[in-house]
Amino acid sequence: MSVKVTNSGKRAGAEVVQLYLEFPAEAAEPPKQLKGFGRVELKPGESKVVTMALDKESLSAWDEKAHDWKVYPGKYGVDVGGSSRDVKYQGTFTIAK
Repeated sequence: MSVKVTNSGKRAGAEVVQLYLEFPAEAAEPPKQLKGFGRVELKPGESKVVTMALDKESLSAWDEKAHDWKVYPGKYGVDVGGSSRDVKYQGTFTIAK
């Protein structure tokens, strides 16, 4: 996932962009899990793209019945921001069965 970050201030600064994932209910995982982050330094008025990969490992949850890691089908929630309480983008994606 890629997000564009812009420094709208008058001073140089840095931001750590964080990606939180919410699993489908069937996975029985905690509500939000940090699955990616990227730090970017920006001059005043500058924009940069931060890319965070979601691979099979980051999409997997433990399956008690199979005693193995599993990518659960269903709807996943995505929050991106400076922290879990400072969300700037929310979205969803679906993994088919």
